[in-house]
Amino acid sequence: MTTVAIAAGGGGDAVTAALLADKMTTLRVAAIMSFSWDRLMIDPAPGPRNRADFDGLIDRDGVSEVPSTAVLRADGESTLPRLAKHIGRPLLLMDIEAGVTGLAHQIRCAAALFGADELVVIDTGGDILATGTESNLRSPLADSVALAAAISTGLPTQVLVAGIGVDGELSPAELEARLIALDAEEFVNLIPEDAEGIANIWSWHPSEANALLAVAASGWRGCVETQRGAVVDVTEATTRVYRIAAAAALAESSLAALLTRTSTLEEIEHLLRERRGYSDIDVERNRLVHRSPPRMPDAKTLAIIDGYCAHADARGVDALTVRRVIELTDATHPAATAALREHLARSRPDNFRPPLYTMQPTKGPRSAR
Repeated sequence: MTTVAIAAGGGGDAVTAALLADKMTTLRVAAIMSFSWDRLMIDPAPGPRNRADFDGLIDRDGVSEVPSTAVLRADGESTLPRLAKHIGRPLLLMDIEAGVTGLAHQIRCAAALFGADELVVIDTGGDILATGTESNLRSPLADSVALAAAISTGLPTQVLVAGIGVDGELSPAELEARLIALDAEEFVNLIPEDAEGIANIWSWHPSEANALLAVAASGWRGCVETQRGAVVDVTEATTRVYRIAAAAALAESSLAALLTRTSTLEEIEHLLRERRGYSDIDVERNRLVHRSPPRMPDAKTLAIIDGYCAHADARGVDALTVRRVIELTDATHPAATAALREHLARSRPDNFRPPLYTMQPTKGPRSAR
């Protein structure tokens, strides 16, 4: 059987899709589809990019392939072209300017192009399981649209959820209840060998949830502070990947059902605002208005990091994500981010272990002491 893998949350989930593709013994993953929707420190345009935003895409009979040479036409970068060098399969752009109906057409075109018999939707963290009413749910748009579009194709669809809870959105109780309600089954457990092929990606890729999944697969355990101070426990359970065969039942009990007939991105946002009060893209627009000006690392940078880490260590935190360190130091511009990474690699080599910045490198995580 041949499948097209759909990275529900964007470029980070595309990394996990590539990792899981090698674990699927009964399915051949012919291609991976992903949004181009990056952190504002990488791409300052709120929301996902569409085909018209790129130069160098390859038209593949109704769907666009992202080669390593593709670039954004305006300011900012997309992580997809760089990722295309690493995943070993064609990487296809998911464009939602024409809503769920337009994306469903693209997925059908991809399935026809690669002779796919079914679809696999892949999410890291588990927010795709949300009903839409959870108080800590922050970013349902991409997952809901991806799931709705996959179901709308009429092709058999299954959902794989990896790294339960590493996105810091749904609570453990909420995730467990949804897994039970949807008759989820354990698909596979990730092991250190699975993470080896993608280890170098975290030297530049900004994803947190997918990076923490890779960290868990590599064998690291501990308490990690992520962006905006959310705390995630990386445990043995983090390595489990769950399979939901009843993808349609998941869609019907989530925000995906609300978005199925949309034909524009504006309509998607409107429906989410009616249901939740705002859309994910509204949050990004607001951050652009209120975020601090980006700063290049200077003599004060290490003092800021050291001081924060001392307090975090006292709270029981074993590591920060590199993304959290970037946030703390306002290095939120591509040049500032690159300079900070270089500075930490040179000045704090024992702590700077992308995607983590560890508290006490000689002792390891508290859970292992």
